[in-house]
Amino acid sequence: MNFFLFTLRCILELLILFSLCFCLRFVYHLQNLPQEPELSLARILETGILPVVTRNSLHSYYIYNGNEMGFEYELVKTLADQLELKLDIEVADSMEEMEEALSQGRAAIAIPGVPVQEQSLFRTTQPYMHMELELVVHRSNIQVQSKEDIEGMRIHVPTGSDSYILLRHLQDDGLDIELVEENLLAEELFAKVAAREIEGTVIPGHMARRYQRYYPQALPAFTLGRPAPFVWMIHPEAHRLHYTINRFFDNILKDGIFETLYNHHYRNLDLFDYVDLMRFHNRLKTRLPRYQHLFEKYSELHGFDWRLIAAQSYQESHFNPWARSHANARGLMQLMPRTARSLGVTNVHDPEQSIEAGVRYLKNLHNIFYLAEEPHRTYKALGSYNVGQGHMYDARALARRFGLDPNRWYNMEKMLPLLEKKEYYKDATYGYCRGSEPVIYLKKIMLYYDIIRHKSLLESRKLPPE
Repeated sequence: MNFFLFTLRCILELLILFSLCFCLRFVYHLQNLPQEPELSLARILETGILPVVTRNSLHSYYIYNGNEMGFEYELVKTLADQLELKLDIEVADSMEEMEEALSQGRAAIAIPGVPVQEQSLFRTTQPYMHMELELVVHRSNIQVQSKEDIEGMRIHVPTGSDSYILLRHLQDDGLDIELVEENLLAEELFAKVAAREIEGTVIPGHMARRYQRYYPQALPAFTLGRPAPFVWMIHPEAHRLHYTINRFFDNILKDGIFETLYNHHYRNLDLFDYVDLMRFHNRLKTRLPRYQHLFEKYSELHGFDWRLIAAQSYQESHFNPWARSHANARGLMQLMPRTARSLGVTNVHDPEQSIEAGVRYLKNLHNIFYLAEEPHRTYKALGSYNVGQGHMYDARALARRFGLDPNRWYNMEKMLPLLEKKEYYKDATYGYCRGSEPVIYLKKIMLYYDIIRHKSLLESRKLPPE
C-alpha cells in the first residue's frame, strides 16, 4: 500500500512539474511572439489617421486647383472613408524613400503606383489590377513592332520597376539590349522618348495611352511579357491591416467601385487622332493665349474651371471667333442666333460677348440639373449645350423607363443614342435627335480638358516640356 501511494505521489509530482514547465514555456512564447508594429490597424483606428506614402504622379497622387487627385489617391481615400479615417499623404521621390517611410513607421501603406519587384522586407497586398507592359518609342520608329526589332536599343525604365525585371529576363534569354534604370516617373520617361532624348522605355499600357495625349510624338509599339500586378506595400507584421486591405480590394472589385474609379481616369483612352491632337497642341500655343483671360474671367464668375470652358470652346470652334456651323451656330462658343438674342448678345463674333454668354448659358443648364452630383451634373449641362435640354429630358425619361438612374451621365450615354431610333423617339416629347453627337461631344471636350489641365500640372510639377 505504501509503495502504491509513493508511486502515485511521484506521478503527481511529475505531472505538476511538466505542467509548470509547459506554463513557463507558454508565457515565454507569448512574450516573444511577433508583435504588430506601432502602425497596426488597432493603432490607426485609435488615432483616426491613415498615413500613406506614394509618389507625385498623374496616376498616383497630385494636387490640382487645391484638390488632391489621382487614381491611387481615390482608391486609398475610398479605403480611408470606409474605415472612417483621415488620410495623411507623404510624397516620396523614389522607391527607396517609400521603403524608408514604411520601415520607420511614418507610413502604414506605401503605394508605388507601378508594378514593382518582389519585396523581401515588406508585405504586399493581393494585386488589385494587372496591366500589360508596353514598349514606347518615338513615332519615327513606328517600324518597331516586335522584340527582334529592339536588338541593340538602349531602353530606360523606372528604378525598382517590374519593367526592369522583365527586360533583365529578356537579356538573359539572349536579347541584345542596353538597360538603364532611372529614378524617374513613367511619364517623365515617356516625355523623354517624345523629345528623342532616349530611344525607348517600358511602362504599363494604360499609362502609355494616356501620356500619348500629352506627348503625341511618342507611341506604345507593342506588348512585352505577361500582365504585371499592381500591389500596395505594408509592414510585414501588420497582419490585420493586410487582411483588411485585401478584403477591401475584394469588395470594390465585386461591387463596381473599382471599375467606376478606373473609368474616371482611364476611359476613352482609344479616342486618339494624331493629326487632331497635333493641331490642338499647336493652337494651344497660337490661339488660346488671345482668349485665355476671357475664359478665366467668366469661368470664375460662374464657378467653372476655365480650362474646361476652353476645352468646350475648342470643340465648338477651334478657337475661331468667325466659325459657323451647318446649323448656323456662330462664334467661339457656337451660339445659335435665337439663343444669342435671348442672352443679349449683339455680336456673336465678338470673343468677349460669345464667351460671356456661352458660360452664362452653360451655368443656366447646370442649374437645371441640380439633383445630379458632380461630375454628372456638369456632364449633363455640357450634353444639353450640344443637343438641347429638351432631348436631355427625353433621355432622362427613357432612363427611368429602363430602371436606370437619370442623374448619372453614363446612363445618358446609353439613352441618348436610342433617340435616333423610331421605336424610342416616336413617343418622346421632343422627338428625334442625333443622340450620339452629345456623347462624342463630351468625350472630346474631356480629352481636350485633360490636356489643358495637364499643361498646368507640368508647370507646377516641373516635368519635362513637350
